[in-house]
Amino acid sequence: MRRFLEANRSRLLALLLLIGALLAAYGLGVHWWFTAPLLEARSELIRLRDQELQLRTAAQQRALVEQRLGEVREFEAANPEFLPEENFDLAASALIQRIQSLVDAQSAGPACQLVSRTPYRVQTEEPFQRVTIKVRMRCELEPMTAVLHGLESSSPQLFITDLNVTARRQYVTPGITDPSMLGGIDFSFDVFGYLRQRSEGGA
Repeated sequence: MRRFLEANRSRLLALLLLIGALLAAYGLGVHWWFTAPLLEARSELIRLRDQELQLRTAAQQRALVEQRLGEVREFEAANPEFLPEENFDLAASALIQRIQSLVDAQSAGPACQLVSRTPYRVQTEEPFQRVTIKVRMRCELEPMTAVLHGLESSSPQLFITDLNVTARRQYVTPGITDPSMLGGIDFSFDVFGYLRQRSEGGA
C-alpha cells in the first residue's frame, strides 16, 4: 500500500514538473516571440480602425463645416457693428471726425472743447483689430454726457474705457476773458471700435 502511494506521489510530482516545464517553455519560447507581437498588432489594428472611423466621420462633416464657416464670414461682412474703413489709419481719422462732430453738435463753444485726440494701437492680441483714440476734453457736465451717449449708442459700435474726471479750480486772472480758461471739468478716456478684418494675432 505504501509503495502504491509513493508511486502515485511520484507520478503527481512528475506531472507537476512537466506542467511547469511546459509553462516555462511557452513563456520563453512562444509568448514573447509569437503571442505578444500578435496582441500588440491587434491593439494597433484596433487603434487604426478607430482613427479611420474618426477621419471618415470628419470627412463626412466637411461640407457642413464649410457651410457654417461661410455663414460666419457672411455675417461678419454684413455686421454693421464693425468700423467700415479698410485699415487702421482711415478708421482712426473717421473716428476722430466723429468725436469732433459730436462735440460741435452740442453748440457749447468754449464750454465743451476737444483738447487732444491721439490714435493708439494696442499691443495685445485680439481676434479683430482694435482702433483706439485717446481723448482729452474740457467740458461742462451736460454736453459731455451727450457726447458720451452719442459715442456709445450709435452704429458702428464703440466702447469707452478708462474714463477719468478731474474738476479744475476756477481762478480769476486779470486780462483773461476766455471762459474755457476759468475752470470746468477735464475728461480723459479711450474710445475704440473694431475693424472687420482680423488682426495678425487673431484666429
